[in-house]
Amino acid sequence: MNNLNKLPAITLSFWIMKICATTLGETAGDLLSMTLNIGYAVSSMLLLSFFLSRFLSNFLLKNTIL
Repeated sequence: MNNLNKLPAITLSFWIMKICATTLGETAGDLLSMTLNIGYAVSSMLLLSFFLSRFLSNFLLKNTIL
């Protein structure tokens, strides 16, 4: 039995979104921690709280685009 058939196909659009998201996250982290000089811990908490707020609002309000 071939287990690879059970995996979803990874398309080009997935990799484009992954590269854009990674680049945006690293850029935002550098902006906060180095350019604005607020520190690694504070910038991590800011980005984590932003992510969680977007995730929860999208999860709780199902038909809303944020």
